[in-house]
Formats: sequence, structure tokens, C-alpha cells
Amino acid sequence: MTDPQRLLLVTGSMGAGHHAAARAVEERARRLWPGVEVTWTETLDGMGRRAGPVFRAVYAGCIRYLPRVYELYFRLLWHVPFFRAGTRAVIGRWSGRGLEPALREHRPDLVVATFPEGITGLAWLRRRGRLPVPAVALVNDPAPHPLWASPALDLHLVSTEEGAALLRRAAPGAPVRVAALPVVSAFAPPEEAPRERPQVLVSCGSLAFGDVAAVCAGALDAGADVVVTAGRLPALRRRLQRLAGTHPDGARLTVVDWIDDPATATRESDMVITNGGGATALEALACARPLLLADPIPGHGRANAEVLAAAGLARICRGRTGVAEAVAELRDPGARAVVVKDLRRRLEAQDLDRDVAALAGLGAVDPVPPVEERLRPQDALFVHAATPEVPQQVGARITVEGAPAEGWVAHLDGLVRARAPHLDLLTRGLAPPRPDRPLRWRHDPAPDPLAHVRREVWRIGPEGDHPSWDAAVTAFFADALDPGLGWELQAACADTGEAAVLARVHHALGDGLAVTDGLIRLLTDENAGTPAARMAAATDGGRGERLRHALTVVRGIASLAAAGPAGRSPLVGRSGPGPRRIAVDLDGSAVRRAARAHGVGTTVLVLAALAQTLHEEFDAPPRVRTMVPMTTRTRAGVGSRAGGNRTAAVSVDLPTGPMAPAERIARMDRALAAGSSAGQPEGAAAVLAALGLLPGRVQAPLVRFVYGRRFFHLLASVMPGARRPLHVRGGLITTVQPVLPLADGVGLAVGALHWGRYTCVGITADPAVLPVIEGIPAGLRRSLGSMQLPVHPY
Repeated sequence: MTDPQRLLLVTGSMGAGHHAAARAVEERARRLWPGVEVTWTETLDGMGRRAGPVFRAVYAGCIRYLPRVYELYFRLLWHVPFFRAGTRAVIGRWSGRGLEPALREHRPDLVVATFPEGITGLAWLRRRGRLPVPAVALVNDPAPHPLWASPALDLHLVSTEEGAALLRRAAPGAPVRVAALPVVSAFAPPEEAPRERPQVLVSCGSLAFGDVAAVCAGALDAGADVVVTAGRLPALRRRLQRLAGTHPDGARLTVVDWIDDPATATRESDMVITNGGGATALEALACARPLLLADPIPGHGRANAEVLAAAGLARICRGRTGVAEAVAELRDPGARAVVVKDLRRRLEAQDLDRDVAALAGLGAVDPVPPVEERLRPQDALFVHAATPEVPQQVGARITVEGAPAEGWVAHLDGLVRARAPHLDLLTRGLAPPRPDRPLRWRHDPAPDPLAHVRREVWRIGPEGDHPSWDAAVTAFFADALDPGLGWELQAACADTGEAAVLARVHHALGDGLAVTDGLIRLLTDENAGTPAARMAAATDGGRGERLRHALTVVRGIASLAAAGPAGRSPLVGRSGPGPRRIAVDLDGSAVRRAARAHGVGTTVLVLAALAQTLHEEFDAPPRVRTMVPMTTRTRAGVGSRAGGNRTAAVSVDLPTGPMAPAERIARMDRALAAGSSAGQPEGAAAVLAALGLLPGRVQAPLVRFVYGRRFFHLLASVMPGARRPLHVRGGLITTVQPVLPLADGVGLAVGALHWGRYTCVGITADPAVLPVIEGIPAGLRRSLGSMQLPVHPY
């Protein structure tokens, strides 16, 4: 048995009870497993920015104003199978997708969930092979409903035998165990101190549901001292203050907004009154306090009350009169002592430390057959666009200085085993295509290093496996990568002492940002990633925004259509086998300095330098139609860590005729801005989405018709990277040269990535179209030099 090193607690902010149960687990885990890393994740936050407020508002509104609607929902969940299945499917997919980033980021070896929507999401992930570690549902409702349970999870912990029976009914086959009450250890039976008048704690949960004033009035009628929490609700506090002023014993009513130390307040009371049967009820029972449930709230509240009453743990009271009668009976010290003695006896057999410690003994998760998921249209494009001459694979050469030359294969194997299962991009491969269905991903929860890491380490040098780094990259990308495999790594070491990891990924798995981020998170000692802070913020998506977006899409499609065919160019022709790859590292500070001097971004500056190089090296015509991918990743929406292709293209004509560098840069800036402002990225994305609705046998020829030399001559992409130092095996990553694929009939693709001190440029060329490309690196350096403006002293 190995103690967990990383524990992930999945909870939810619907009342305070789910967090209270999570705190109980964390307390025991830290005591039992020294050094354990405990992380919390909020289920509703992962479901979307507005999911939490909406869920809480709907829940509270139904309980307070539409109790019959909530009761109907609860009954449908139990008694109508298709409604139950549909609810589980929707909530599971919704919350599961939200929880997956937390699982990838924290890489837990044990997951404990205390929130039903979180449990449903974990079950959804488990059934798809994306939850490879033990997962436990800690049920803090005495009466679990169907969202609390799933046979896909490894264990369910409930607090009563009656609750265990309900859970087995909700999810036949689900493993269940009766455990101790999920409360922190501060909730424990106190020393009994007799007093003349009993003290009653009235707490109707953090949301203070129900007629709290009537409950307090009933307790006062019975001659008790009452402490009540108003849940920070001003209207409730005013009602309670009116009660204190009008009731004959109102002076014995103490009203507080919130109890900061509920354990002490519970131990100091003689009995507890609540109406939900949740955390307050469990905490009262843990302190061996007689528990009264006054007019339980609908749905799960009534179910909890019935289970606790059937187990002899609580008494249900109806209205003010019922509360007064129950409190009056418990005023008798003898009657109260009998109840307390029984509760203490039950607690003696419970031990939450033992229950949590047993979680370390949960066995390894059985492998789940791969689950298939339909490709997004933006990803399917690159499957359809691939040909034997033009395989669609992206990647990089990640160059490292100062790392040891030996042990690369074993090191990469270890990283793949430890990290790849937590990187969504690296757990996917294309399922075998079928003519009668759309393309689908197959998820592999544990990628095999033997399949993804080549066994030999290439030697780079005159006497090595390849004479140069460019030759090695060309050889590595020469053959088509199996889309079912998805990605591959190759280690190489040069005679000069440099080492590098060559990586190639099928383009359907992700765009340049996603691939770079995934590789850096897989390989670096810092386990870092590309900075999401560079992404643009997302909009709220209201009705007005949706209308503006629709108009932008229409304008973008019109702009792309108006551009028309690309026409003839020396950069296009019939594709041949074996594209060549060469790289050049430009001075990154010079790129940034020139961009600032001309008042443009680095993307414009690099594209202008490329335009000048094409003019000088190939005598390119005045118009070179270029497809420039633009990211749709945002901080508030999809960030760099999301897999898949999240780009849309802008079609621009590079200014390649004879002109001064400043004029070329200005024209490039205007052309890129015009394409973006015309809505071309949104229009291109809409066209791709529409293509995705067509059958596969129709999609493929349409994609090959539009994605190639008929509509553009060149592919060019400029991507952000990392400025701060990152390391592999202790060595510094000096450069990351991107590798882009070609399109059918397009002879040149250029990718640039800003990394540290360099702007790394990777060039892919088809020798059948452009047989001589050796002048491009020097041409880019000359062009960059000509674009520098003199610095004038002040």
C-alpha cells in the first residue's frame, strides 16, 4: 500500500456542506499522509464563468419560491429512467470537460468528490478512459440521489446503512461502504453540563431556507434559550428581531449573521434544529446533539430527513407546534440523556481516520476501452488535406545546451509515462476511418513510450547519422506520420555538444500554439507551457454580440470570396515527394526593435521581411497570396492548453514588388489589418464548420479543392513562445524551430516562433516546386537588417 502523494478534492459551492465534507477529508489526509499535496477544484467554476451563479440562483429560487418544481425534478430524477439518464449525460459531459483541465494540471493519484455534479463528471471521464486514478464519492447527504452515484467510480462512502441501500438503488453495481460522518474532528461530543433551560441552536444551512422565525418561535414557546444564524440575509434578520421584540421570551433569542466557529456553537448547545439534513445535521450528530428536522425543504431535504428519522438519528417536526412539542420533551434531562447516550454509542464505532486511510489501498484502475469522439471540422480539415506527397504534420526541433549526451531515450520514456496521460493533445489518435461515419478520435489514457519515442539517438555531424540539423529534421519529417499514433519523438546529439528533441504531431491534433505548449509541458524540467496571458480576452456573447458576430461572418465570407483565385506564381506547382526543411535563427531583439521603430507588431515585421526575401531570391510577382493563421484562443475562452486547431486564416497579398523597406512594412500592416477587420478569420471558421456538417466522402474533395494552390501561394505563421529560460535535463533550451506542413501544390511554408533571444524561423519547401532555397536564411537576415532604423541620440 502506497500513500497518495497528490490528492484532488472535487467540491462545489452550493451551500457550505460540500466544502465542509472536503475539509474533513483534507484534515485526515494531512494527518495520515505527511507531505501529501492537497488541491481543491470547484466543479461549477469549470462548467463556465456563469455556471456557478446560475446554478445557485436556480437552486435557491426553486427552494424558496417554487418548491413544487424542485420536488418534481427530484421525483423525475428517481422515477423516470430517460430523464435520469439524460440529466446524467448532460451534467456529466458538462462538468467532466470542466474537471479535466484540473486533473491534467495537478496529476493526482487519488480523487475524492463531495459534490454530486462533480461525481457525475468524474464518472463521465472514467467511462471515456480519461480518469486513470482511483476516484471516490464522499456522500455528505444522508439520502443520496442518482447524481451522487455511478458504478464507474471506485468507491462511495455514505453515513448510514439506509443511505447505502438508497445508493445501490440509484446506481446498481456501484461499490459502497458505510463510513464515519464526514466532519472535521472539532465536531466531537462535549462534556455534558446540566442547565436550567436548554440551549437550542437553530441553523437552516448557509442559505437559511424555510420559515426560520417560526422554528425559533416554537423553541421559545417550549422555554428554551435559542441561538439562530440568519445566514447574512437582512430580511431574515429583521424578521427574527421582530420576533425577539414581540415574543414573551424574546430576550432569550440571540440572532447572529454567521457563526465563525460552528463546532464550538454545536458542542455548547443541548439540541440542534435544522431543515435540510445536510452538513448541519451531520455536525450535530457528530457532537451527539439531539437533532430536530423542522419542515424539511423539498427534494433532497425531505429524503434526508426520512433516512435520518428511519435510522433513529433525528425527529421530524411539523410547524411551530411540532417544534415546541419536541423541544419540550427534550427539556427533560432524563429524556435528553437517553438520546445523547444512544448517539454516543453509535459514534464509538465510527472512525473517519480509518475510512480515509483505507482509500490508499484502492487498487489500480482497470483499463477502459478507448472512447471515440468526433473530430471538430477544424481538425478534420488536416486529415482530408493530407496526401502522400504533402503529409499534414507539425512539430519542432527543440535545441538544448548543457544537457548530458547519454540517457535520452530512458529520460523521454519516463516523461511520456509520467506526463503524457495528463496532456489531452498527447492522449489522442485517429480511430480507423469508416465510410459510414465521421472521423473520430480515440483516447489512450496511458500512451506507450515504445510507440512514441524512437529507440535510437541520432548523431549529427559529418560522420554521424545526418550531416546537419536541417538534414536530420528533413529525414524525421520525410514519411507520413500514422494519424492513429498521433505524435512521435526523436532524440539527437551533435558533435558540437548540442542536443535536441525532434517532435512531430499530426496537424489534426492541434495548431502550432497547442503543439508547442504540449511539447514544452511534456519535456521541460519546469513543466511549463506557452503563456496564456498573451491571448485576447473573450466577449460575453450576449444577443447583440451574437448579431455582430453573425454580420462579421457574412462580411468575412464575402471578403474571402472577393479575393478570388490566387493565380499563377513560381511558388506553386505540382507537389513532389520529400519536402526539405531548413531553419534560421534571427536576432529576437532586432526583430522587436525594428517592429517598435516602425510602429507595428512583430508578426507584420516578420511577414514584411519574408516578402522582401521572396522579392530578392525568387523575383516573386507583385502579389503573393498568403494564408496567415490567426489564433482564436483567449484567456476567458480557449487557451493555449486546449488541444485541437483553434485558428482561422487571413488571406493577404504580400507586398513583394520593388519598394523601400518602410513602405513594404506599411503595406504589410495595412493588408493584415484589412483582412482581420473584414472578418476573414470568422468567415473562414464558419466555412469550416459548415464543411463539418457534410458527409466525409463530400468533405475530402472539397477540402482538397480549397486548401491548396488554387487559393494561396504560401503559408506563413508567426507564433508567441517563451521569453523566460526553460530547461530539459538541466540544459537550457536555446531555440525552438517550428516545422510547418505544405498544402497541395504550395511550394513554401514559413513558421516563426519567438523564443528567448531569438526569433526562430522554420522553412518547409517542396524541391519539385522550389529546387533552390539555400538563399532564404541569408535573405531574411539581410531584410531584417535593412528594416532597422537609426537610433538618434537625444
